[in-house]
Parts: sequence; C-alpha cells; structure tokens
Amino acid sequence: MKQIILILLTIFSSLTVFSQSEEDFRFWEDSLNNLRIEIMKTPSEEMRLSMNEDFMNLLESVLMDENSFQHQWDSTKSFSVVTSPDNTFKIFTWFIIKDDYSYENFGFIHVYNPNRQKYIIYALYDRKNTLSYPEYDIADINQWYGAVYYKIIPLTDKKTTYYTLLGWNGNDLFNNEKVIDVLQFDLNSTSPIIFGAKIFKGYTAKVARVILKYSKDASLSLRYDNMKYMINSGKKDPKTKKWIYETRTGNLIIFDDLVTTDNLVPAIPAFMVPESSVNMAFIPEDGKWRFVPNLIGLNHEMEIKERTIQPRQYYTKDTTAISPE
Repeated sequence: MKQIILILLTIFSSLTVFSQSEEDFRFWEDSLNNLRIEIMKTPSEEMRLSMNEDFMNLLESVLMDENSFQHQWDSTKSFSVVTSPDNTFKIFTWFIIKDDYSYENFGFIHVYNPNRQKYIIYALYDRKNTLSYPEYDIADINQWYGAVYYKIIPLTDKKTTYYTLLGWNGNDLFNNEKVIDVLQFDLNSTSPIIFGAKIFKGYTAKVARVILKYSKDASLSLRYDNMKYMINSGKKDPKTKKWIYETRTGNLIIFDDLVTTDNLVPAIPAFMVPESSVNMAFIPEDGKWRFVPNLIGLNHEMEIKERTIQPRQYYTKDTTAISPE
C-alpha cells in the first residue's frame, strides 16, 4: 500500500507543470478516499501513522495546485472537508485510531492570503495533550485541540470575525467528545491562526472552547439550526411575579444536556449521557455566544423523545466514517 501512495505522489509530481482539471481533482479525491480506507484497515499502528504521513503529503500536493480551492470535495467519505460560508477557507480533518483505541487527529487549513495573493496551506497536528487547561487556553496552530469538524459558523464582533467550529473527537476507549472551538485569522502576524476565544457568555467563566465529554455508549447531538424558541426576557410580570418569556426565531447552536447514568456515580465522561428532553443552546448576541440553559424549543424537531442508550460498541481499526452531527 505504501508503494501505491509513492506511485501516486510520483504521478502527481509529474503533472504539476500543468493546471489540474475538475476531472483530475475527482480522480485525486477518489484516490485519497481509498487511501484513507486502506490506512484505517492496516493492523499496525506504526504503519498506519507512517502511511498517514504519505497521505498528508499527497493531499498537500493536491492542494498546492492553483485551481484546487475551487474543487467542491463533495464525495469525501473517509475524511471531512468543510468550507466556510464566506468561502475564504476550507478545513480538512480526519483521525487515526491507535492501538490503545485513542484517537489522534490531523488536518489542513487552506486559506487565501490577500496580501500574498495566493492560497496558503497550514498543517494541523493534534496537540490537545499539551494544553494545560484545554477549555481555557487560547493557542496558536502548534497547540491545536484536535477534532474532526463538520460545521463552520462565522460570528463578527466589530472588526473581528470569529469562525466557530463544531467538531467530534473519538478521544479514547471510554468516551467521545463534541467540541465547540473558535478560529481566528491574522495572516500578517507571526501567529496567523489562533484557536480559542473568550466569546462564550453565561457559560463556565472565561472558557475559550466548549468540550462536551460523554459515554462511548451514547450519541450526543450538537448542531447549528434555525428555529423558533422561547427565552427568558429577564423581566417579571408585575402582577403574577412570574418570568416573562419572549418568542424568537433565529440561528443558534443547540445541544443535549449531559447527565450521569447513576446519581451515585461521579460525573465523569464514561458515565455521562445526553438527556434529549433538555436542550442547551448558544445564541449569537453582539458578536458573542450567549449561553441559554433549558432552552424551550417550539419547532417540531424539539418534541421530547424517549432517551435510549445504545449497547457499548468497541471501535476497531477498520472504522472509516467520521461521526455525524
């Protein structure tokens, strides 16, 4: 398999004197998909990581073509490609499962630099274990809290655009994570990419990213949606002394509350499961995300559902699909 990757790299190198066509990019997309699947099936962790380096080299070579940013990457199955709504960058992410069933994430950011008038490629390597306080640390690209992303949400505060990233992390044998991270660009500085920002109001004080840890047995919903909901206005009715609720319609980040499976068990990730009848949310407000506990949703999607817990499934090395939202 490693020989096949080297052959593909040689073929691509021989073609770089010509601009690639859309048909060419379809070929490379299919090739990269197949390579990822084969890598995940490889029994040796050492070989998987070695082949992953070759995969990264091939993908980087493809992205260096001047026409590559226009390719839609709409048939990728074994790695994630998400384009920002303003079409300024794409983010490629995927994972490798190690022999101890922990997950290591990798990726690329492909962004246009107007000053240099060209697209730049930044490699992402999972460094979450180097962060002293993962939920609080604001870090550069060399300390990326790895995740496989599936949604990018721009949020503007005066002159700064924060790109909120929704992602999934397989983490380890016992628990998964859903991650709400924040990406900022300053392409003229020595640290052109920054992860994390203090833009979460009303949540845990001064967090730079939100990390939701839950049992491997469960499935947690974290999504960006447009819906009708009720929210506490902060005012009380002068007669009844009850809180007054307003009905609004708008975009928000919504996710399940997490509860322990047993009140006698400590609130540790392996025993945390979503309570699907209780929803939390972040709503955009003045360029920040305002936390709303116990959101009252009025869409039909928000009907209370019976919570079920799936039997434990141990993840094997032939896992190839990324997690859904």
